[in-house]
Amino acid sequence: MASLTAITALGGITAYDETIGGIRIAEIADTCLASLAMRRGRMADFEKAVGKVLGTDLPAPGQRTGTDAHGVIWMGPDQFLVEAETGATDLAGRLAASFGAAASITDQSDAWVRFDITGKDVPAMLERLSAADTRLMQGGAAVRTPVHHMLCVLVCRDAYIGFTIYGPRASAQSLHHALTTAAASL
Repeated sequence: MASLTAITALGGITAYDETIGGIRIAEIADTCLASLAMRRGRMADFEKAVGKVLGTDLPAPGQRTGTDAHGVIWMGPDQFLVEAETGATDLAGRLAASFGAAASITDQSDAWVRFDITGKDVPAMLERLSAADTRLMQGGAAVRTPVHHMLCVLVCRDAYIGFTIYGPRASAQSLHHALTTAAASL
């Protein structure tokens, strides 16, 4: 039998974590993600399941709700991205069992790369990569926006100094290069 070793989106055994000029860029390799979309005509069943399963209200457009360990990001009308820390194995399966026919759920854990970016100059760094007005984003704000020509999800964790970027895993190296280059340019 083959012996397999898990690797991160950047190809390492351990997640990338570096500070460049006061900005920390950390690859978070253990977040579980699932897309959650309400099915047409199933609003009552969907809302009932939300209250029991997610432990948080659904976010308004442009927002994220929840805790650091478990959150829900608005992705579009009746569409959400559910995030949970690594202990949440089979997140999509648990959501599917709870929502039943009220929602369509897809495991997204291996489709995205996550970078947490912290530091006092993060908005200046992100201005070089995206049109999102990160200087005005408050904690809990979330927006889908191109970051260096890649469609990403940008989440403000802590106003002005703490952000998460979810980008396409297939472009993890390109996104990482854009982030480190922008941080070094400040």
